[in-house]
Amino acid sequence: MAEGYRVGCLSTAERLGNDELHALMDAVVRRDKRESLRLFATVIPLFIAFYEGQVQAGRIQHAETASLVQQALKALYLGQPRYDPNLPFRSWILDIARSTLLGTPDAEAAFDPPASVATRNRREALHVT
Repeated sequence: MAEGYRVGCLSTAERLGNDELHALMDAVVRRDKRESLRLFATVIPLFIAFYEGQVQAGRIQHAETASLVQQALKALYLGQPRYDPNLPFRSWILDIARSTLLGTPDAEAAFDPPASVATRNRREALHVT
């Protein structure tokens, strides 16, 4: 069973590329509802996978995942003004997920490079991956 799971996770056949994800984010910035829903449908599984990994590592309880996903989606939406299309989209999404996990008090702080460095240092101190 783990074999099929691993193949599914590694498969890039249905995974959107960086350029496609950037285009969807541009649509969110333009307030295109259809494309915004498509972006959210694309990133929700990424957030869920990240938080499920944290459950498996014993860092959070399974009951917390839905709330964290909602917080991460809110941070993604609020982070639009600081979104940088020159950076890899998935790493930006992971930064949002990590910042949400660590309880960054200001959702927008997750998108500020100096705050991101501070968050990374807190993660290292807490041994959070």
